[in-house]
Amino acid sequence: MENLLQNISFNGAVYHEKNGQIKQYYHGYQEIAKQHLISENTQFNLASLSKMITAVMAFQLIEKGQVRLEDKLSKWFNVPHFTEVTVAQLLTHTSGIPEYIAEDLSISVESFVEAALPQFVPNAYWSYSNTNYVLLAKMIEEVSGLTYETYLQQYIAEPLNLAHMTTQPTKFEAQGQTYDYEKQQYQKAIDDRYLREAEKYNDEYGDGGIYATVREVAKFLKAFWEGRYICKETVQLILTPTDTAEHYGYGFILQDEWVGHTGGWIGCSAQAFLNRSTEEVIVLATNQEVFPQYEQEIMDCFMDKRDAVEAPKHVVILPLANKDDITGRYELDDGLDTRFTIGKDNQLIISFEHQLPVPLFKIDESYYWVRNTMSYVDAANQLFIDEGVEVPYHRVEMK
Repeated sequence: MENLLQNISFNGAVYHEKNGQIKQYYHGYQEIAKQHLISENTQFNLASLSKMITAVMAFQLIEKGQVRLEDKLSKWFNVPHFTEVTVAQLLTHTSGIPEYIAEDLSISVESFVEAALPQFVPNAYWSYSNTNYVLLAKMIEEVSGLTYETYLQQYIAEPLNLAHMTTQPTKFEAQGQTYDYEKQQYQKAIDDRYLREAEKYNDEYGDGGIYATVREVAKFLKAFWEGRYICKETVQLILTPTDTAEHYGYGFILQDEWVGHTGGWIGCSAQAFLNRSTEEVIVLATNQEVFPQYEQEIMDCFMDKRDAVEAPKHVVILPLANKDDITGRYELDDGLDTRFTIGKDNQLIISFEHQLPVPLFKIDESYYWVRNTMSYVDAANQLFIDEGVEVPYHRVEMK
């Protein structure tokens, strides 16, 4: 695996524990200036891997009797349109609360949910929303009387001596790098003209915000599985899918025998999974923007699902022609009437409601890739493709 990672120019870290043997791989640099090598002490932005930790925190309070899964969100927040939403629905992404990212930064998340309207009736659908986990973090603070960081240290990090796990990274932080597809080189995330706006939302926590080494994430996953944070009966509940989503439990992604989470933010991404049958653990983190399929194929190699990484680190972007004018407003035939808009400045830009706009790159004739995702627009067949799932769409009138 060492040669594989070198040959594909991987920049990051991988922790792999299998059959009692531990192997760790560290490649590249913590920053674009290449001053500090990535090492066993490097703190990576875990992004949405943090949701696993927030979920465990919430269940610790549930086991203590301080919170119940059926408790209403209105117990802690003024939510006139979400009075029936429960803690369980926040944890499982079935609340119907929309995404706070891309909303007005001058208001708090609490003010946002006070005015927001539901996407759907609670439990009717599964819809991933970071807002759910920001609210859980604030609930944890309210119930425990501790800040999220203090709770993290006292009940998650310190019991296992996870010295680098924190929401307040130090000099060991791996700084995110985005890829300039025009110049074909890496740049600091803050210099990315398309994605730097998202950095403004980096102050929230619960949905993300935790930094740690790959080894510490592995230790957390193992301790969770072994019932060292919460009892094993609760662990099994957390790993139980809901009626609306077979692939997600309470803060954990479920992929056959593998449980864990994926995460991505500006110029960084991570994955962490544990196999319930073999107790094998794989944690991968990179501080460079890469083509998501490239990262997934690395994970698949460690999971023995494939022998080589064939996907490129970056896809080749094709120039736009006059016939590539696909600007307009569209609606998915997904039962939720999800709408998106395609606009254009120098590049095509796609934006969904309650989400930040993202470049839409042409990678083949009438075929476009949503940057930093596993999503594509097949304009010729009017299909939106998300992680292999094809959903038809149609044009709607602009308002």
